[in-house]
Amino acid sequence: MPAVNSNASPATIPPHISRYLQGPTDVDRQFDFLIGDWDVQATKFDPDGATLARYRATWCARYLNDGRMLMDNFQALAPDGRPISAFVTLRTYSMESRRWEMAGLGAMQTAAAVEWYGTWTDGEMHVIASGEDPAGRLVQTRIRFSDITPEHFLWTSECSVDGGTCWARTAALVAHRAVGESSR
Repeated sequence: MPAVNSNASPATIPPHISRYLQGPTDVDRQFDFLIGDWDVQATKFDPDGATLARYRATWCARYLNDGRMLMDNFQALAPDGRPISAFVTLRTYSMESRRWEMAGLGAMQTAAAVEWYGTWTDGEMHVIASGEDPAGRLVQTRIRFSDITPEHFLWTSECSVDGGTCWARTAALVAHRAVGESSR
């Protein structure tokens, strides 16, 4: 058996590991409002602002890794209530960049190389994203979670294909906590 050196100092824990071991912080909880199950009324718009479609959806969000990350699943519904598309997003707060880092993937859709970042500002969550559309054009997106209460929130999305000079509203969602789901 090897001898134990009583003069050895304890291992130093790196700051990022120490932070992780302390559990989630207040900034890790900025998406608390999204946790739970939501019934959604959605509207999709064409580039000129006209309504293309109205549909129902569900949105379900849960914490992972003891509250340090969350995963949410947005499902658009057919008129008969069956899911017809889905988009899953992973979200985690980065102390180094001081913003939310996000990644998403749509079911049965081409995976787009998109960078997403979010910041909590004046009681709203603002998300920006940029990536290429199927035609290879750079598309910038601004998403805003607003009018946030324990039972309700609004979500809007705008896109730009000209480097941010002109923006067009692409979608709007009104989310209400699902019946039987207690507020957090």
